[in-house]
Amino acid sequence: MGGRVASAPLNIRKGISRDSGDLVATKHKRIFSTLKQDVDAIVLINGVEPNLDMSFFYATGIPTGLFESCVAIVKPSGVEVLSSELEELSARSAGARTTVFKSRQDRIDLVRKRLKGMKRIGVNSEEVTHANYQFLRKHSVGAKLIDVSEAIANARMLKDEEEIRHIERACVIASKTAETVPELVRRNQTETEAAAEINFKMMTLGASGPAFETNASFGPSSAEPHYSPGKKRLKAGQFALFDFGAKSERYVSDITRTFVCAKPVSKQKKIYEVVLQAQLAAIDTIRDGVHGKDVDMAARKIIDRSPFKGKFIHSTGHGIGLSVHDPGSVSSSRDMILKEGMVLTVEPGIYIKGFGGVRIEDDVLVTKGGCKILTKASKEFLSV
Repeated sequence: MGGRVASAPLNIRKGISRDSGDLVATKHKRIFSTLKQDVDAIVLINGVEPNLDMSFFYATGIPTGLFESCVAIVKPSGVEVLSSELEELSARSAGARTTVFKSRQDRIDLVRKRLKGMKRIGVNSEEVTHANYQFLRKHSVGAKLIDVSEAIANARMLKDEEEIRHIERACVIASKTAETVPELVRRNQTETEAAAEINFKMMTLGASGPAFETNASFGPSSAEPHYSPGKKRLKAGQFALFDFGAKSERYVSDITRTFVCAKPVSKQKKIYEVVLQAQLAAIDTIRDGVHGKDVDMAARKIIDRSPFKGKFIHSTGHGIGLSVHDPGSVSSSRDMILKEGMVLTVEPGIYIKGFGGVRIEDDVLVTKGGCKILTKASKEFLSV
């Protein structure tokens, strides 16, 4: 939920080949086409999991592996991966130009050799760790480090055909899983047990794993948008909110559905009805050229005109792709012009402390005249 924002990206998706090598080449060229400052190269360097820069995988096109402490050197002419022996097979199987280091000193020597003579080196300040920034300063002698995170974000916001295919696959898995929730979840089950059932279902449907920690929240816990499941057991009359996503070829989906255990009371029905109306209004507003603020306002107006004014406490959506919070935001406080090829979440919610909350979330692909909904699970207010 939420997410980083950058200025509107250039639309350079035309003519992209479906060949994986061409797609990777297009991606590194796309990054350089959005740069506002000249650099000799961009260096993307991973820390130790979970401090991995998804832009490393964006630029290299590598779909598997961790690549801890590995380096991608991105130039207008191409991309080179400096990889440990642990990740060599993953890098080479993806077709990435790869040089293997066998020791810490070997890694240092390779970095120094590749960066020798460079005057301006781009870094992704949004993701690079302090330790790795200091490493680059030390071993890029005489070079100035330039923040190019905005250009990287601009490039990543527009998805090419291959990226959209992966996201659609992740959305299909999440949607099918959401449809089975009433069968998976039962009264007196704990939140962690329900989350485990959802994760298992996604992986049996083909996900390589969950996109993020699955949120299963019952009763008053559902009023906390970023909740981690615990030992609470589902009781009759409680909301049961599930926020989860699937990962496929490293790309992810993000869906939220809210249910009720047994029969809902009138207040629960009203909350759900308002949230659904708000989400449908926001989705109806989305199209190429529309301001993100207007999409957010379409949802917020409906909630603020209801008895639950002020209970929508986060932005309406965020970008999704390699990360569950990819660059891009649909927010009242951060403006962004929507462009064809962006993939965004639409997720209004109402949260009442001590009672519970409702959120309905879908992933959508922005098109010229509207949007394509990628998560197709039912939004009927069902009982579990």
